[in-house]
Amino acid sequence: MLGIDYITTRSWHVMPDPMCIIDREGRFVAINPAWHQALGWATKEMMGQPFIDYLHRDDVEPSMAAFDVVKTGEPVLRFENRYRTRTGAYRWFSWVSVPEGNYFYCTVRDVTEDKARDRALDEQRKEAILREQFLAILGHDLRSPLSALLSGVRHLLRSERDATSQKVLHHMSDSGQRMAELIANMMDFARVRLGDGIGLDRRAHDDFTRDIAQVVQECQNAFPGSHFTTDLQLTRTIECDGPRIMQVLANLLANAVTHGDKSEPIQLHAQTTEDRVIIAVTNKGKPISVEVRQALFQPFFRAGTGISANGLGLGLYICAEIAKAHKGKLSVVSNEDTTTFTLNFPG
Repeated sequence: MLGIDYITTRSWHVMPDPMCIIDREGRFVAINPAWHQALGWATKEMMGQPFIDYLHRDDVEPSMAAFDVVKTGEPVLRFENRYRTRTGAYRWFSWVSVPEGNYFYCTVRDVTEDKARDRALDEQRKEAILREQFLAILGHDLRSPLSALLSGVRHLLRSERDATSQKVLHHMSDSGQRMAELIANMMDFARVRLGDGIGLDRRAHDDFTRDIAQVVQECQNAFPGSHFTTDLQLTRTIECDGPRIMQVLANLLANAVTHGDKSEPIQLHAQTTEDRVIIAVTNKGKPISVEVRQALFQPFFRAGTGISANGLGLGLYICAEIAKAHKGKLSVVSNEDTTTFTLNFPG
C-alpha cells in the first residue's frame, strides 16, 4: 500500500492547478510544476522570490491587503489577482490561502478564460440592450408621423368621391394600420427583452361579450370571405387588461383565418369559471407538427425557415407574453381534425 507521504508528493507534482507555500516575508519557498505551465517561469527562477514581483501593478495594493489578513491567522478564500507570465502577458488567478505556523499554504486556480468568457457575455448583453433600446426609441418616434399620415388618409376618405382615389386611399389606410401593428409589436418585444415585461392596465370589465363581438366583427370586416361562430358563456365581471386580451384574441382569429381551412368556420369559445377565464379559438385544416408547436411562441419564428414571411413574426410571442403577464398561459393543441389555441388566465 502506498504511504500518505508518497500520495501527497505525487499529488503536488501532478496537480494541474498551481500550488505553493509562501513565508511571512511573502517569498515563494515551494511551488509545484503547474506554475511553470501557467506562467512559463522555471521553478528556480521563482523560488525565493517575493510574489509581489509577479503582480500586475494595479493588483499590488489589494494583494498586500489580503496578505496582511492571512498573516493575522485568517484564511483568504477566492481572492483574485493577475500574475505576469514570462512573455509579459497576465493571467488571472483565484487564490485560497491558509496559514499554518510561519507559512501560508496556497492553492490557485487559473480563471483567465472564465474572465474572458464573462467579458464576452457582458459585451453581448450590452449590445443586445443597445439594440433593443434602439428598437424602442425607433418605434416610439415612428408612431407620431404615422398617426398624422393615417389621420390625413381618413380625412381624404371622407371627402374623396373618385372611385380610384377611394381605392388607393383604402390601400394606404390598410398599409398604415399594418405599419402601426408592426410598430406596436416591435415596441412590446423591446419592452419584454429589456426586462420591463408587458405592461398591464387591469380593470373590471362587466361586458366582455360586447368587446369580443366587436373584435369578431373587425376580423369579419378584414377577412370578408371567412365565417366565425361564437359560444360565449361569460357570466361575471372579469378583472384584466381588456385591450391586451382583445389583442390576443384578434391575433388568434387572424391566424386561424390565415392557416385554417377557408371553407370551414372558425369557432370561438369563451367562458368564465369561478376564478378563471378561458378563451379558445379553433379552426380546421392541416395539423401543426410537434416540432413547430414547440417553437410557435418564440420570436421571429416561421415553420421551415424560422423567419416570418408576414411581418416580424412576433404576434404569438407577444400573445404568450400577455398571457404570462396575466399569470396565465397560451397553449395549442393540434391534430388531424382541428387546431385550437387556448388562453387561460385568472381574472
